[in-house]
Amino acid sequence: MNKSEENYDLKLLGPEHFKELINWHFDEDRYEYFTCRPVPDSHNREEFVRKLFDSLSNNSRKNFVLVLKSEPDIPLGKINLFDYNPRNHSAEFGYYFPKDSRNKGFGSIMLRKFLKEAFENGELNINKLYATTASNNYASIKLLEKFGLNLDGKMREHYWIGDEKFDQLVFSILRAEWEKFL
Repeated sequence: MNKSEENYDLKLLGPEHFKELINWHFDEDRYEYFTCRPVPDSHNREEFVRKLFDSLSNNSRKNFVLVLKSEPDIPLGKINLFDYNPRNHSAEFGYYFPKDSRNKGFGSIMLRKFLKEAFENGELNINKLYATTASNNYASIKLLEKFGLNLDGKMREHYWIGDEKFDQLVFSILRAEWEKFL
């Protein structure tokens, strides 16, 4: 598969993407590795679909999917901007890839397109973006560092995965840093 970035689009999440996201949700058996938040109930399809629809109308949240231009209804990964703070011009983001999209370079393509969109979106007027990851998620740490995000700090033993405890690392990038990164 050609990994040339011009073959991919970052699109706003729409109902045409729901089928694939539902499949991801119910096929994933390791949610606790990807979030420090409560793990969603994997048995309630109706609740999951309702949350997807609700997320489309939430103005403080923007949901994007990475797609091949030739297959715009089939997402390869998703990235969300949330906890938007208009006073501080900041927002958090998080991303997810299903099993069959991991370790294929999609993270770099999606994150570059997302950062460009977030910082160039005049409506949002973002100055700072931040993301968190577990200290044992080496792929995510490497991806965030690759795009110039700085390690701002850590919350000790914030991730519990089974009986193991990991720190939550907080990374951020400022608009001026992104502009220099380009």
